[in-house]
Amino acid sequence: MLSAIEKLEKAKADILAEIDLQSTSSFVGNETSQETDNKNFQDTRIIINKLAKERAMNAPSFIKDCRNIEEAVYNIQQEGGSIDEILHKNYVSRCFNQYIDYLEEKQIDVQIVNVECPVPEVLTFEHILESISKCESRIETGDYSGAVTSAKTLVEGVCKEILHKFSDEEISNSIDLPALFTKVRQNLNLDPKDPKLDKALKDVLTGLIKVVNGISEIRNSRGDSHIPKYKIDKHHAVVVVNSAKTVADFLFKTYEYQLDRGTLVIEK
Repeated sequence: MLSAIEKLEKAKADILAEIDLQSTSSFVGNETSQETDNKNFQDTRIIINKLAKERAMNAPSFIKDCRNIEEAVYNIQQEGGSIDEILHKNYVSRCFNQYIDYLEEKQIDVQIVNVECPVPEVLTFEHILESISKCESRIETGDYSGAVTSAKTLVEGVCKEILHKFSDEEISNSIDLPALFTKVRQNLNLDPKDPKLDKALKDVLTGLIKVVNGISEIRNSRGDSHIPKYKIDKHHAVVVVNSAKTVADFLFKTYEYQLDRGTLVIEK
């Protein structure tokens, strides 16, 4: 099955080829390929019309008003007001390329969102997995404020679950995320002031502290549980979600590493 980009590329090539054929009056009949081409063109119409609506712009008339390649080429020739096939082909390429470029940019966004955050079996519980899933699905559906809230919930859940491994002491729901993260760092020997730590690692830990503080603050001021002061756009949600996953993955890996080395003090 062709991807959306491949469908658009194929439809563009088919229309350009049809323009060439008509300009040389060389019509080659091939019922099977014509049917296949027109099916792809119909799929392309759906894709472009949807993208045009998403971007609040008008789809080209040869896409919006035509149902097959032959109609599309006739529309291009009539609206172009010229018999110059080069002008027609340039117009077609420009129309398709703006949507192809947009799809490629969206693919990059999807790759950025997909930060791996495997949950070790010793820490797995359904709320953490649910938060990871919600982070991604809310971005995909455009619920960017909700994604920020899920990102904060993810880090909170990871911190609480790790703390439960050290002590049965009940964790108050009133404790904020920065304080929760501080408790976890203390248990995992992650103090940036520790003279035994390498300077580079100290800088990383200091950066993670700032990241967690930022996740907490942006959620408090812009998350879906508060009246937002500013609108959260996709790029905001992406960086918050990726940051939360990075913090969660780092805590998971640190817990596993120190547990294997026997450097953790477990009170249970």
